[in-house]
Amino acid sequence: MEEILEYTCSHAHSAHLIIFSLLMLAGLNVPISEDVCLLVGGALAATCVPDHTLRMYLWIYFGCWISASEAYWIGRLLGPKLYDIRWFNRILTPKRIATLHHYYEKFGIFTFIIGRFIPGGARNALFMTAGLGKMHYLKFVLRDGFACLISSAVIFSLGYSFGQNYPLLIHYFKTYNFIALAVFGVLALCVGIFIWIRNRKAPTI
Repeated sequence: MEEILEYTCSHAHSAHLIIFSLLMLAGLNVPISEDVCLLVGGALAATCVPDHTLRMYLWIYFGCWISASEAYWIGRLLGPKLYDIRWFNRILTPKRIATLHHYYEKFGIFTFIIGRFIPGGARNALFMTAGLGKMHYLKFVLRDGFACLISSAVIFSLGYSFGQNYPLLIHYFKTYNFIALAVFGVLALCVGIFIWIRNRKAPTI
């Protein structure tokens, strides 16, 4: 993060465009952390471009929102071919995708809000799942737009609040990422066990 912060700060006049471009790459599954981009944007707004805080946030917000649509359309257009991608197949099996699609339908926007705070490739996998399940695009965009507003505002504000002390922020954020992924993994395991038990108890015809 320090290298990204130093580079964008030295090009402060176009920092918002640099971060926006990185977010566009993240939506295409290039290994770039959306959360780090938000933290960097907040830190830059507090230190290098304090007069353009709103502009910085808006560019980052729309970057996060649009990048989710990129992931959605990858899932929508590639469809079952995604199962040929090793990392995707490890994270989401057809049964898990069916479960997630059920959650999308049952819990609606709350699934998006929770999904927005899941770090790493799991977030993009969730967006691709929405496309793979052929969720109506307008529904996807509206729900994710609201969820993105919440998550981006929270993480950007953290970056802005810590500002100069970003190394401490990164330390805490790495801890959060580990805990969030662990919790997500445990929940996914519990759901899998529940479905397995339910299927075993289901009467056979």
